[in-house]
Amino acid sequence: MTETQDIKRIVVCSAVGGVGRTTITVNLAALLAKENITVSVIDADLQFGDIALAFDLQPSLTIKDAAERNDKENIYFYMMDHASSVKVLPAPDRPEFAELISPDFLSAIIDRLEDNTEIMLVETQAGLTDMNIQLMEQADLILVVSTPAMAALKNSKLMIETLDLLGIKDKAHLVINRFTTQTVIRPKNIPELTNMEQIIFLPLVDKQMEQSLDIGIPFVTSHPKASFTKELEKAIGDLLHLKENKKIKSKSKLGFLHHIRLKGTEQGG
Repeated sequence: MTETQDIKRIVVCSAVGGVGRTTITVNLAALLAKENITVSVIDADLQFGDIALAFDLQPSLTIKDAAERNDKENIYFYMMDHASSVKVLPAPDRPEFAELISPDFLSAIIDRLEDNTEIMLVETQAGLTDMNIQLMEQADLILVVSTPAMAALKNSKLMIETLDLLGIKDKAHLVINRFTTQTVIRPKNIPELTNMEQIIFLPLVDKQMEQSLDIGIPFVTSHPKASFTKELEKAIGDLLHLKENKKIKSKSKLGFLHHIRLKGTEQGG
């Protein structure tokens, strides 16, 4: 596993759709921003990405506009600011525009954004596309999202095995979303079923989670004491050593990268 203090790029992926990638990405971003960490989110689910919707943002510009102009240097012009201070680069508003964004262009803008952010979250589409694999290879941490359903676990195992063949499994953690005490598969069985020891369990919060996505307010913001919030907070805190880093940052008023944070609160500004 990459040293936690070096984690900067986090890729949120899954073998199949419908397991909660957007839920994890949005709420993780909100939690990090709450810790006064500068966070950028790139919606690389280029056909059907919903990050902007989950943040209740209505973008006039997306990554598609940047790609059409081959505008890597001014990528912040195409981003939006959420009330939580999270910056979002939205996915195209039409699925047919996805082909306009090449893997090389996406990598180039990630490199550009890295200069002015502490943690970058990239949500991919489901599966193992060439673009997804490139993003995972360049990531410091890979979160493979699944549910405890047998089909999802089976396909997650195949993805993890592929990451192993690519030599990047050591960067990965498995996130079991929507876990309940009534789940047929027990926690002790999942490491063997998925060939993965590094596992994060997040409890089921069905109706409330759906409502938070519909109204565009991250669940961890509206429900700070919920078990889902506490478990996600603990998991990412352990991974990134947030408590230790917070003590270090508190010694300096400027904080990490404060001097290069961009000003402005509106897209295109």
